[in-house]
Amino acid sequence: MLPVILGTAKFGTYTDKAHSFDVLNQFIALGGSRIDTANNYACWHPDGKGGESEAILGEWIAEQNRASIEVMTKIGAQSVDGFTYDQLDGLAPDNILRSIDESLTRLQTDHVDVLYAHVDDVNTPLLDTWKTLSSLVKQGTVKRLGISNYQEPRVLELVNVITENDLMPISHAQFRYTLLSPNITANFSPQIVMTEHLFGTLKHLDVRPEIIGYSPLLDGCYEDSADELPETYDNLLNCMLVEQLQEQASAMGMTTSAWVLKVIHDYGITPVTAASHPDRLKSNLSAFL
Repeated sequence: MLPVILGTAKFGTYTDKAHSFDVLNQFIALGGSRIDTANNYACWHPDGKGGESEAILGEWIAEQNRASIEVMTKIGAQSVDGFTYDQLDGLAPDNILRSIDESLTRLQTDHVDVLYAHVDDVNTPLLDTWKTLSSLVKQGTVKRLGISNYQEPRVLELVNVITENDLMPISHAQFRYTLLSPNITANFSPQIVMTEHLFGTLKHLDVRPEIIGYSPLLDGCYEDSADELPETYDNLLNCMLVEQLQEQASAMGMTTSAWVLKVIHDYGITPVTAASHPDRLKSNLSAFL
């Protein structure tokens, strides 16, 4: 089984149905089985409202052996105004129940394998959120629970809430992660960048979740000139690191993207990778084939 997860945020908006299906079929053919989506993908697209990725996946899943596919989706980060992240729909119990029902309908399945609390909802007590999520596991609608984009103090607070109330554990923890360090002025809100300290905290929890990193390839920037990094990562140290990674990848006979995914995996973080074309996907995953 491929030790990576396929990200599908652009399916149904930036990537049409035919190309989305091609990428999904290639992923399965290469030995993949885990697929990542969310109910707000891709509300930031000019024609997106959220739910497009899940809907495309649902059409594809209907033609597959459901038992062979691990479906991961997320709730709680749908933009209320449809354009900004200033106000999200959050993780209040009623919204959790409504959101999972809508996701199951779009995904054309009776359960999801992993359900993430997508962005921490500081306006809802952690106990209320996790009791409701745990109830979904007990009834079989959800197999396992995860968190994404929680600050470290809130992760530790949630772990205490779970322990004290005998609730379902955090099985997966997903954060923004790549080998380059963002500039100190970079603001990815509401996304949370995984730091070394946060990584260490997650590794030493009594019930250690699988640690997952999204946006590992920064939209292909590792294949470009080191002088053309995204503004949020554009600094001398990162330029030097990209050049070093490109040299290492060349020596290994693979693309830099493939090498980056391998380095991240070997470090102990499961990467979520995306592609708009099956050939690019195969190239990116070549270190694991």
